[in-house]
Amino acid sequence: MEQRKGFAFSRRSLLQGSGAVMAASLFSPATKAAGEAAGEKTWTGYSICDSCNHMPWCGIEFEARGNTVIRIRNWKEHPNHFLCSKGLSTLQRLYNPNRLLYPMKRTNPKGSADPGWVRISWDEAIKTICEHLTRIKEKYGPDKVMFYCGDPKEPRPPVMRLARWFGSPNYCCESSAACNLAYVHAEELSYGQEIAGGPSPKAKVLMIVGKNGAWASPHGFFKGLLAAKARGMKLIVVDVRRTKVAELADIHLQLKPGTDGALAWGMIRVLVKEGLVDRKFVDEWCTGYEELVKYCEAFTPEFVEKETGVPAEQMIEAARLFAQGPSSMQLPGQSVPHQGNGCNNVRAMSLLMALTGNVDKPGASMIANWPKDYIRWDEGYTRSFIDQPWFEEEAQKKIRIDREFAPVWNDMQVLCSPNLLPEMVDAGRIRAFCGWGANLLIWPSPDEYKAAVRKMDFAFSCDYFYRDDTHHDMDLVLPAAMNYERYAPFGVHGRKLSARRPVKPLGEAWEDWKISLTIGAALFGREAFFDGDPVKACNSMLNAWGTSYEERAAMLPKMEVCEWFPPQEPEKYKKGLLRFDGKPGFRTPSGKIEFVSSVQARHGFPGLPVYVAPPKPDEKWPLKLINGTRRPYITHSKTRGDQPYLLELEPESTVNIHPADAEVRGIKEGDRIWITSPYYKGKVRARARVTILAGRGMIDAQYGWRGDQETQVLIPRKGWDPISGYPCFNDICVQVEKAEETEKNAKA
Repeated sequence: MEQRKGFAFSRRSLLQGSGAVMAASLFSPATKAAGEAAGEKTWTGYSICDSCNHMPWCGIEFEARGNTVIRIRNWKEHPNHFLCSKGLSTLQRLYNPNRLLYPMKRTNPKGSADPGWVRISWDEAIKTICEHLTRIKEKYGPDKVMFYCGDPKEPRPPVMRLARWFGSPNYCCESSAACNLAYVHAEELSYGQEIAGGPSPKAKVLMIVGKNGAWASPHGFFKGLLAAKARGMKLIVVDVRRTKVAELADIHLQLKPGTDGALAWGMIRVLVKEGLVDRKFVDEWCTGYEELVKYCEAFTPEFVEKETGVPAEQMIEAARLFAQGPSSMQLPGQSVPHQGNGCNNVRAMSLLMALTGNVDKPGASMIANWPKDYIRWDEGYTRSFIDQPWFEEEAQKKIRIDREFAPVWNDMQVLCSPNLLPEMVDAGRIRAFCGWGANLLIWPSPDEYKAAVRKMDFAFSCDYFYRDDTHHDMDLVLPAAMNYERYAPFGVHGRKLSARRPVKPLGEAWEDWKISLTIGAALFGREAFFDGDPVKACNSMLNAWGTSYEERAAMLPKMEVCEWFPPQEPEKYKKGLLRFDGKPGFRTPSGKIEFVSSVQARHGFPGLPVYVAPPKPDEKWPLKLINGTRRPYITHSKTRGDQPYLLELEPESTVNIHPADAEVRGIKEGDRIWITSPYYKGKVRARARVTILAGRGMIDAQYGWRGDQETQVLIPRKGWDPISGYPCFNDICVQVEKAEETEKNAKA
């Protein structure tokens, strides 16, 4: 099948890529809103799919008639150019008749069963927001307003700029609440910045920890992995599940949940004892080696096997193979960091790179080589655009709401942790909430966050749809334009940059950048916020790199290299290309890779990434819950009601359980089950999928289902990782019962 061939959107052929049909016509109310007219000119547009949380997204080339998108296909010039089921069903979301198309305000008191939503104009919405924020700022201070970006991640730059101009350091996002930033945090504590990635063409060994990229990454990930295996690269996978990636592994270290740190320290001990450490690299570029050697002594092969369940010989073999090199490593964005000791567990695993000298060299894990003002590859923004130095000032960190809760995070990250929001509202430290793509179901025990919103003086949120579980007690809900209707942000793909060619938004939806920039312009002047224009805001960054949005748009569908982005080169730490002061070394306080983190030690924590044993199952709660796993066709709660075809693939929550654990409980494939935990009085409904994908003694589930299928209620608001402030989604022990038997027992 050719890459550009159109895709039909009939239910049964969604995944087959057959001839295209006018999917927009499935939803006549929205199609009329789009202004479709027979005989209008057909043209080609370019956008991205934002159905997953990974970025820089997957490319979509679409065909439009007038302002109606009638066909989508792979954008072959885009680096991620194979659409999956989520991308192929995005037109269902765009033309869903339930879309939020107009600003709404509540007319009944908070807590009312009916919020009394009425349609208002954008002028009234912006005026209302500005009046409330100004009132709260003048009476209580700017830090009493929380600015929050959920999903998609796209509006982060302008919202962060708005928070800075407003004077609030309490800017948060889903990555500072519970996503992938904790793994970056772990790497920064040791290396000064994010490093793990790959594999490069010269890698002979790749180690993937807790990451099922076959399901959670663009299609190109798995194709690249297959190609690397074909050329002879060896693969080590550390995962509690038998994933599609694990099935490709030369060595699959299938450990017990939460014991990643013990496995890492066991492998470190093997490197030390067998003389496999690159002492030249360690002596010149690392600190704390003596402390590391002393601590690893307790992690004998016998102890590690008992603690992790991984056979000692297998662990030793993996350590030796990784030491052969050149070796790359991919660390987990979500799974391991969502443990009570997750950040230290990731740190411990990452030290294998430094100990073997597999740092920023061909075949090893590389550190990105961006322009110095550029921050991160997946949002497209710069330090000057958000005024990052302001967020890093001690004066701002002192008044952030995570100061006492997560001091290491507060010290290291400019993004505030919002996880104690209920306590902060009760204490009067947060009185208003400004949300873009907010989802209260991201948190454990989400009802407490719903109550926190209800207690606030003022709250608004921007979204694609009205979602009662999040928006019920907001004062305003604003319609956000979707991926086909946005200009911003531009895409960054290595050294290449891309623009978009969108359709006009339906109804009165505005793209998130326009909403935040318009609020900023109303509060602080049009010049500071680019007249509310997303393209002008993008150009404020692109012009500094010698290009413009218009120039990049004219190149479409091609993407060209931006010469301002330096080419990748090895051993940047030797050349002064990593530190902001231009000196050789790394961005840590010592300028070296820190086995003993000076930041952790400064805040009273052990500097080494020490191992803390996770909660263990017992007779009453015999199974470990892995919460938040991915499926290849759905991402958390995003597509569960908005893209109905995906619900045909999985119409309700399904939980993977090992055949042996299912047999003990009399559970067969497709049976309805109940999940209970010691932290929740009720029970959570799901269907059983009996499979060896799950290891013995565990189940894996997705969060984001609503009603009695919502697994977040099983998780307590305690046991937070003290280094990152992340919740313990993967540290909870539960029980599973067959639903019919439970109901009979209840009647008896």
